[in-house]
Amino acid sequence: MTMFRMPLSVWALFITAVMVLAGHAGAGRDAAAQLLDHHRLTSFFLPYNWTLSNQLQSAAGGGYPLLHQHLFWFYSHPAVYIMILPAMGMVSDILSVNARKPVFGYRPMIYALASIAFLGFIVWAHHMFQSGLNPTLGTTFAISTMFIAVPSAIKTFNWMGTLWGGNIRYTAANLTPSPSSRCSWSAGSRAFTWRPTAVDVHIHGTYFIVAHIHYVLFGRQHVSASSPASSTGIRRCSEK
Repeated sequence: MTMFRMPLSVWALFITAVMVLAGHAGAGRDAAAQLLDHHRLTSFFLPYNWTLSNQLQSAAGGGYPLLHQHLFWFYSHPAVYIMILPAMGMVSDILSVNARKPVFGYRPMIYALASIAFLGFIVWAHHMFQSGLNPTLGTTFAISTMFIAVPSAIKTFNWMGTLWGGNIRYTAANLTPSPSSRCSWSAGSRAFTWRPTAVDVHIHGTYFIVAHIHYVLFGRQHVSASSPASSTGIRRCSEK
């Protein structure tokens, strides 16, 4: 067994493990800094001359309030992909098994999963366009957010290529992954409307954004929840 013969589910779990190691480091630093600031030992997030109940706080001075938001989203945006990447691998394998053909574009699928993980770490500030972020920096994050659509589109097209011309079986294991590709199209097409900074400023924090993330995660979360049925479908195919 070589690396490029492993199931895509294993690849997805491996890439997710790398993301967990990298992302939790930022979350841990943020939590530690918050704890120290809470006990007035440091001022990582407390600005100069910060007051509480009209009383000047002695520990305050030189802190940067938005630093907490940067650290929070540096972990919390990759956390979305930490939730979804394992399910993406499962969807790929379940579709392949129930279409009775190999995954279309096996290596591009691996590169797409890795690209999604990498880009997930460099787009965090698109959650901060209303925070007074430098416009040039905001444009950079908007462009990098658009780039993440490329590996996502590769993944979705490869799912369609896997189903195309296959002997599709509508087993219990296949009833959720097949419609989940439709969720990817719906979520991806809507995301293009709020990636530009000028648009995102107006719809930030609305239910439009909430609907987007639910469309992204909805189908794949059910795949993870139905793993016993999924494994049954894979076993039956291998037995035949």
